[in-house]
Parts: sequence; structure tokens; C-alpha cells
Amino acid sequence: MARCILAGVIVTYLLAVFQATLGARLSIAGVPPDLLFVWTVCVGLLGGTRAGVVVGFASGILEGSLRQSAIAALAISKGVSGLGAGLLATRLFRENWVVPALTGALLTLANEAVFLLLPGGARPDAGKLVLGRVLYHAVLTPITFWLVMRARQALLGTRVEVS
Repeated sequence: MARCILAGVIVTYLLAVFQATLGARLSIAGVPPDLLFVWTVCVGLLGGTRAGVVVGFASGILEGSLRQSAIAALAISKGVSGLGAGLLATRLFRENWVVPALTGALLTLANEAVFLLLPGGARPDAGKLVLGRVLYHAVLTPITFWLVMRARQALLGTRVEVS
């Protein structure tokens, strides 16, 4: 389990650096993906509410620190998204590819809403970003979920049931 935690910390940091430096190059129609958000949703689906909140909150602080703005808004919105993914994971059959896609899409709406309601979270291009991100995350989340599940199985050395 310690290997999974260490790997999670490393992946979170690398995703934050990648998103801050090269994330804009992944834009489709001017909408960049939020890789840390997708990572948070996948961890929440696989690890439950506690893991989702911790990774989401840490991802938000890290992203805000690299951006040097909206640290609290990012930490809270991503933490809430991790919590939502963990709560949905207890009620849904996660191995179905549709579940991570719908979870990514629905939680993107919730994440953007929470972020916009918090002080420092308002953006002038929010309307354009939300629909594009919903679609982008609906595609990225199942792929990332599968990769994270495989990596978790490799780190633990056995087939892991989704908890």
C-alpha cells in the first residue's frame, strides 16, 4: 500500500507540472483538459471518498501554487469532486466503461460550479470551458481509470477488486 501512496504522490506532482507547462497544447477548440481533475475522479472511484478528497485537495493546492492564483478555490472544488467520485463509487458498478465517463462528465459540471461560486474562482471564459471540458473529461476519464486500475494492480502484485 505504501508503494501506491508514493506512486500517487509522484503521479500527482508530474501531472501538475505537465498541466502547468504543456497542458495548453492538449487543447481541443481552445478548451484544455484538467488532468488533475481526471486523476482525482479516478482515484476517488478506485479508492473511495477518503482517497478522493485527499488527492483532490492536494491536487488543487498544487495546481493553485503552480498557477499562483485561486489556491483555495481549486483545493475546495477538486476536494469536493474527489468526495463525489468516492460517494458515487459506493453506489455504482465501476467496471462498466460508462460509469467513469458519466462520473467524469457530471463531476466536471459540479467542479466548475463549485469553483465559480468560490471567491477567486470566477473566469470570463467559464461558459465556453464548461461544455468543452464535460465532453473532454467524459472521454479521458474511462481511459485514465483503466490505466490507474492496471497500475494499481501492478504495484500491489495481485488482481485488485475495486473498493
